[in-house]
Amino acid sequence: MKVRLGFRISVIVLFLALYLTSLMVLNNFFNHKLEQINKTFKSMKFQKALSELSYETEADRRNAGKLINRFNETSMSLGVIKRETKIYSALFLTFLMFVSIVIFVLIFNVISHPLKELQNATSKIRKGDFSVNLKESGFKEIRQLKQSFNSMSRELDNVQKKLLKAEKEMIWKEFSRILAHEIKNPLTPIQLSIQRLEDKFITDEKKFYEIFPEAVKIINQEINNLHNLAKSFSNFAKSTTPEYSEFNPKDVIEDIIRPYIHKYEIRLEGFQNCQVKFDQIHFYQIITNLLQNAIDVSLPDEPIDINIIKNDNIIIQIIDNGKGISEEDLPRIFEPYFSKKKKGLGLGLALVKKLVEINKSKIKAESELEKGTKFEIIIEEFKVT
Repeated sequence: MKVRLGFRISVIVLFLALYLTSLMVLNNFFNHKLEQINKTFKSMKFQKALSELSYETEADRRNAGKLINRFNETSMSLGVIKRETKIYSALFLTFLMFVSIVIFVLIFNVISHPLKELQNATSKIRKGDFSVNLKESGFKEIRQLKQSFNSMSRELDNVQKKLLKAEKEMIWKEFSRILAHEIKNPLTPIQLSIQRLEDKFITDEKKFYEIFPEAVKIINQEINNLHNLAKSFSNFAKSTTPEYSEFNPKDVIEDIIRPYIHKYEIRLEGFQNCQVKFDQIHFYQIITNLLQNAIDVSLPDEPIDINIIKNDNIIIQIIDNGKGISEEDLPRIFEPYFSKKKKGLGLGLALVKKLVEINKSKIKAESELEKGTKFEIIIEEFKVT
């Protein structure tokens, strides 16, 4: 396992290595000079020369003896000085090294602390928090750097707000355009039916009574379409919190398909006894939407299969035999307002995906042109303890 030193530790280690090396070189230099002086003293044959001299008087001999003693004392003092120099130099170098480390660490912190602040602020901006504002302190260069950073942060915050505003405006424009278009669709036949009734009421009263039931039927149908339109937008806009309950998905699916089985061939197969923890109303909406979608794209004589599979999770498959979805369109089918149908807003599958996900489950789709589409809802099995 490789241990990587941080930048700060690496710089401190490098500084200490260079500093210790320079101190050791300086210490060795002084010791070497002392050693040379000591060797010079030892190489001097001063004592021997004085002892071999002939002295005329006793006073000269005593003076020579004193000189020899002083020489010996000086030589011994040099040895003591050498030892003390080593000790004191070691203590001094240790103290100097400690003081230097403290000063270096303080200076390094003065420099690195604002850099650490900048690093943390950059990390926040990367996560989308543009409200970062650094305290403009420190020496001139760091202060200028912080000022530039704060200016950049404010600009990014303003840009983000403008983008969000523009995005909201674009969404509302698109929403208004789609809503206006969808409202216009049922209003047109209502208007035409009323105009037709009005015309016949004035010109041909008998014909008026003949077309009246048909016109009322059309008007009621289009009013119902408007109601469904409003309901679709309302359901999609709601941010519903799921109310979980435990139930057998097979029982709910049987209730859903019961009104359809007289007109369509729907086959329900698979695991009988299993429990899921899910919002039952959401589950009903999901299956109903997917089933209606399968009915819309399937031919009248083609079966629709609903399978319940149990492995690590509960998987509910809804398979149709329609025309299928192209590889290009498949990734977009859960997007709001995306639809290839002549009718509808393209909110059905978007709502399905939203409801599945807020119930902590997953949905995926597979499709092949001219063969059909398979939707899979993956729900964690609820195990009774």
